[in-house]
Amino acid sequence: MVALVGLLGRIASACGGNDLTETKVAALSHALESAVARVPCGFQDHLAAVFGGVNAWTWTGDPCAGGFQRQSLILPQEFPMLEQRILVAYLGVPHESKDINGQWVARFLAGRDRQRWTEIAGIVHDFAGSLVRGDFEAAARLMNRETEIRMAMTPDVLDAFGRRLVRAAAASECGARFTGAGGGGCLWAIGEKAAVAKLRRRWSELLPARQGARLLDVGVDSDGLLCQL
Repeated sequence: MVALVGLLGRIASACGGNDLTETKVAALSHALESAVARVPCGFQDHLAAVFGGVNAWTWTGDPCAGGFQRQSLILPQEFPMLEQRILVAYLGVPHESKDINGQWVARFLAGRDRQRWTEIAGIVHDFAGSLVRGDFEAAARLMNRETEIRMAMTPDVLDAFGRRLVRAAAASECGARFTGAGGGGCLWAIGEKAAVAKLRRRWSELLPARQGARLLDVGVDSDGLLCQL
């Protein structure tokens, strides 16, 4: 979606129209996805795709200013270091959120899980700080706690196979979390270099139990959206 919106914006600009800023590309892509899906969608995916890098996003509530503030957490020259401390696996089944996002929103509006959401917000800030400090042991602990809270609110975020991989991550002193709203798709892990290497071996043993499940070759995208005509 981001690539398509960015390209159409560049074509419009070449034809004499107004060029779309990075913020506008992200905002329009988010609005289109939410409209088509007819459920509340997160904004983080679009921002990550547009800007690249490793960032923390603070929601300001001011739509005229884009609604967010960006904080870069890790410098580009440190990306290779980070890539040795993360791991991503496909769970072998497509992402099917079962409207987990909708469940979270509905429960929040009904006054449920407010204390859990407050804890999650604190975890996010602490997690960002751990990346700035390069403390991946702390990042792993925080990630596991956030995953634990999400699973308590909506057990469907992970099936039995995914839970087994999460337990393996914790046993290897890594943190693990489902991507997006869970319900299939991918699982990613973070930890110190030696811990991630250990987890790579363990996940490599576990993943063949489900057809299609596998480790993915991933890295940090330093550029974000690039449009060339």
